[in-house]
Amino acid sequence: MRAAASMAKARLHVRETERLIEDHLYLVQHIVQELAARYPRHIDRQELRSAGFEGLVEAAHRYDPGAGVPFASYASIRIRGAIIDATRTRDWATRRLRRQHRELTQAAQRFEARAGHRPDQAELAAELGVSVAEVTARRAAADAATLLHLDAPRADGDDAGAATLGELVPERDGAWLPDEALEQQELLGTVRTAVALLPPNQRNVIERHFFDGEILRDIAATLGVSEARVSQLRAEALNAIRAYFASAFDAVPDVAAGAPGVRRRAAYVTQVRARSTWRSRLDGVTDPIPATVGSRCA
Repeated sequence: MRAAASMAKARLHVRETERLIEDHLYLVQHIVQELAARYPRHIDRQELRSAGFEGLVEAAHRYDPGAGVPFASYASIRIRGAIIDATRTRDWATRRLRRQHRELTQAAQRFEARAGHRPDQAELAAELGVSVAEVTARRAAADAATLLHLDAPRADGDDAGAATLGELVPERDGAWLPDEALEQQELLGTVRTAVALLPPNQRNVIERHFFDGEILRDIAATLGVSEARVSQLRAEALNAIRAYFASAFDAVPDVAAGAPGVRRRAAYVTQVRARSTWRSRLDGVTDPIPATVGSRCA
């Protein structure tokens, strides 16, 4: 009986906690909007909300109704503290640097309100009572600690062709471009699929010559055939692979009409197309193909 009563009490506590969280979700958005004005634009508002939700959940679990404090007041303190703590731990700039940056901004605003124009370095230094070198150093430190969103809309009118800062800094490494990386992965998977479905003798020659870097003479010696025969197997395999690639990609030229083995190539292409899909080709990339493959195939 005691165990059952204890379990029932625990379930009731869980329901009460969940109710407190659901009924006070609005507090998070309200406090984020209140605090957001104090933080630089590069601080992600979604991160502030996430920290606020964590503070709300913690408040719901720790709340003691017997203390006589309304939950909304108690939770607001916890939410605000969680947001402030989260931003401090993620900010690599020191509090002293942030304070100096605020002093620069406030001094510039005071001067502009009084003089009617933005201050230069000397005027700002006089407003703060420091040297011009000190103002320069503070501004440089503040700039170094400022993050910019590459996908944020540009506010200036320069370079009208670029809507965002990221468009001014194009990524040149294809590995970081999703569309190019996906195309490259499918291409490598297509090569491996095409090789895997070759007749055994042709596959053996292609893998050893292009993937393992063996020369044709050594392959011929281990197979007990002439080097000319190995060269013939390689040519037949490459023609078969080229025929399949020509059927799958528009930019690949087809095999010459007079090349021998037309029927075998056609059967091979039919087999590969029947046994592979774009998904299987993507999954077929288990490890990088050696760089020498592309140069030798070319």
